[in-house]
Amino acid sequence: MDRRGPYALLRDPRVYRLKTWLLSFGRASVRDYLARHLVLPQDARILDVACGTGRRSLDFGRHYWGVDCSLPYLAHGKRRHGGCFAVMDATAMAFPKDRFDLVLAVGLCHHLPDDAVRAAANEMLRVARPGGRAVVIDGILPPWSNPVGRVLFSCDRGRYPRPLAALTGLLSPLGYACECRSIPRSFPYQRAVFVARA
Repeated sequence: MDRRGPYALLRDPRVYRLKTWLLSFGRASVRDYLARHLVLPQDARILDVACGTGRRSLDFGRHYWGVDCSLPYLAHGKRRHGGCFAVMDATAMAFPKDRFDLVLAVGLCHHLPDDAVRAAANEMLRVARPGGRAVVIDGILPPWSNPVGRVLFSCDRGRYPRPLAALTGLLSPLGYACECRSIPRSFPYQRAVFVARA
């Protein structure tokens, strides 16, 4: 599918934020899931890989770092939320090892080919502190029994949508376990959660 034309509009961080809000039907299912399942100490260091416009910085507070490959998204996030943001490639981050208590990637994998998914998942574990967690949350290609979800997912810019078995096959050998096959209140999407301990 050609990623120019209407997809070029998504380079604007404001358009991207609006698209994200509209296609989630205004629900905050990922944020709600994280709030219920991640109990972190007050001083925990959080790294948000492929953070986009950094909206999760509001949930995690002052020890939040966001990295993304889009400078306009990061600049928008810094203006809107403050905090620490940096342009980095998820497959080769410039952080030292053992730095963060939680390393989180939401919606990254369906933008990457298989080798890059493995590299990013390994990088997340490298920068996580011993005892820390690396958490991958990603959209799963819906089955044909969910035609609305399948059509909406096909509108995404990600070129590598995968069924659950394929994403599990990439992450499981690296130590990630699927803790949730589909985050509640995500329909018509299906968002799976994978967690690994550093």
